[in-house]
Amino acid sequence: MLEKITFNSINKAKMLEYRIREGIRAEQATPAFILVHGYGSHADDLFSFAPHLPETHTVISIQAPISLDFGGYAWYPISFETEGKLKTEVSDAWKAVDLITKTIDTLIEKHTLNPKDISYLGFSQGAILGWAFAFTYPNKVRRLIVLSGFIHESVSVTSTTPFQVFASHGTNDPVISIDLPRTSILPLQKANPSITYNEYPEGHTLSQQNFMDMLEWISKTNL
Repeated sequence: MLEKITFNSINKAKMLEYRIREGIRAEQATPAFILVHGYGSHADDLFSFAPHLPETHTVISIQAPISLDFGGYAWYPISFETEGKLKTEVSDAWKAVDLITKTIDTLIEKHTLNPKDISYLGFSQGAILGWAFAFTYPNKVRRLIVLSGFIHESVSVTSTTPFQVFASHGTNDPVISIDLPRTSILPLQKANPSITYNEYPEGHTLSQQNFMDMLEWISKTNL
């Protein structure tokens, strides 16, 4: 069953649903993974990662608020232009960043999470929002795991990243072209040893090798 979280945002009640696996508490506050799914997906999708993530960490997969007609959920609307290109309103995406930020703050308090050891893991739309969240609130995240996403031009990127990053993308991705991470992430990665960026011969998905490399990186960067 999905848990629910309620808080007030601009005098309007917001409620998100989420899945949670509590971490083993060696201390009162546990480190945590916050999982943020992509467009058309749902909280159960990335929550399937939970059995593979460290038992010491609480794992929370949050579900986007926009229900789509064809099934699944979205963090902000996407439409297709006549030439087949994706179109979004940047302001809608930044509202989603604000919603995710408030959600994480509320979850930290509700589930006694360690605010100094939060790992954000996002796929596709969730990855795009992850970059925006991390650069806007660098003190709120220790590790950023971004799969099949890129850094949008509206994000104010700093020359150094105080958080650690694992980013990956499929060279055959038909949804988000490989050109986007190559032009937005690669220049940053070359100047920051804290950023790991890998490419895989796959589409808009997560191959077994990609998944195993991600888990190895998580193990190496655990506190």
